[in-house]
Amino acid sequence: MKKFAIIYAASFFLSLVTSLGQGLFYWPQASPADGGTVNSSIASKAEEAIVEHYQAVPAPGYVFDSWSLYPRGEHDESLYVHTYDPRLFYTQEIKPITAHFVKADTVAEPSEKDLEIRRKGDNQMELTVFSKPGVAYKLYGSMNMLDWSAVGVGEGNGEEQVWTLPMRQGGNGYFRVVKADNVEDLESAVFGELSFQGAPQFGGQSASAWVRLWEYDPRIADKGADLFAEQIIEEILVGPGLKRFRFELGDKSKANPNRNYYITAAIYEKGRVGDVNARIYFLDGFNRVDIPSEFSAILKPL
Repeated sequence: MKKFAIIYAASFFLSLVTSLGQGLFYWPQASPADGGTVNSSIASKAEEAIVEHYQAVPAPGYVFDSWSLYPRGEHDESLYVHTYDPRLFYTQEIKPITAHFVKADTVAEPSEKDLEIRRKGDNQMELTVFSKPGVAYKLYGSMNMLDWSAVGVGEGNGEEQVWTLPMRQGGNGYFRVVKADNVEDLESAVFGELSFQGAPQFGGQSASAWVRLWEYDPRIADKGADLFAEQIIEEILVGPGLKRFRFELGDKSKANPNRNYYITAAIYEKGRVGDVNARIYFLDGFNRVDIPSEFSAILKPL
């Protein structure tokens, strides 16, 4: 009976270790607690290696400062990538990893980090690059660190390059910046200009535009389209008169020649991107585009 109890206890311990191994290696937390959040996920899993991603996202009024790692060590980029071998033995105590945030108004000088990420309100996030003159920047986003799509492009001028994106359900993914000597080296999948006739009732007001590029397989009738790229343009004046704004979507090198593409666009009341009840202009009809290409259209009022 005693021998059976020992075998049973050993089996239980192995089962416990196995179950714990299916979760994350680190226990993520934020300091201070209201300074931001940590998006954590398993990017890939194989017999010899598990790759995890920990993304620090500051709350409004805060900026990311650094990571504190278990049992010691620091990391100063907002995305921390951790790889470990699950075949090795690891102690089972909680291993904390802490994202440290500081108040934005306490930072005396701009950070030299390539990319800063801030939450903007309840449904948007702001990504900022501290650019250098003569350098072109292109921002890419991904939900799995494998499939990347272009989010925006800009020419460095010594000031901040800012992109505003919607917060996504299930996490906001990961971002990286590519640099080049000129913007032509960073050609987008689709670019162009959208226009609309402003209305007197919106005099002195600004709004937000959401332009999206979709990918679909024309050979499959019952499968929905996948989002290929998107862009949010802020501070669009919507008062009286003809208004125009430019957009740029996706990376042409990521387009699939066996797929078709189309564009959707809408203008929303400021700060309410994605809220169907806050739309004030929209792109009518089915608007298929080639990759790469230039697209122009007139938005209709609701």
